[in-house]
Amino acid sequence: MKKLIKVFFVIGIILFLLVIWYAYNHQLCQNPTQLKQFIHRFGWYAPVVFTMIQIIQPILPIIPGGMSDVVGVVVFGKIIGVLYASVGLIIGEVILFILVRHYGRSFVLSILSEKNLPRLDKLIQLGNKHTIWMLIIVFLMPFGPDDLACLAAGFTNISFKDYLRTIILFKPLSVAIHCYLLLDVFKMVKIN
Repeated sequence: MKKLIKVFFVIGIILFLLVIWYAYNHQLCQNPTQLKQFIHRFGWYAPVVFTMIQIIQPILPIIPGGMSDVVGVVVFGKIIGVLYASVGLIIGEVILFILVRHYGRSFVLSILSEKNLPRLDKLIQLGNKHTIWMLIIVFLMPFGPDDLACLAAGFTNISFKDYLRTIILFKPLSVAIHCYLLLDVFKMVKIN
């Protein structure tokens, strides 16, 4: 399983680099209007593809944290972009939670680097006492370790129902907070 995940990760990185190269060569990153036009050329399945990328993101993070969310906001608008990003991430984090519950530490070791294990263990210890509060705090922190907290939650005694309720209520806030912060930063440094 670990080799398969690494293969998917490498393929994801290669695809991500190809997309960046294409976007740079076609000036999609410098001009949001061109980016919107490019993505909207895919028609009705543009939101589906975007949502699928978001679903994969918590499990195999191939795009730097939050960047795909920002693309969603730029392309689909502030409200719909956050909605699409949130739906995909919620589904991905539910899958992540189920995989941790089913496969345990062996799954986590296949997707997480050694350097993040101490952070995961700290979140598990915190989560054993206050899982819901740990998730809420991490979700409301701009650029907090959301996916790591969801991994940790899978090791705690939180019920699936409470986990689902918490991420449905707070993940959209998390996405909106970091998207709008990143967009403001991009405006300040004039990366439009």
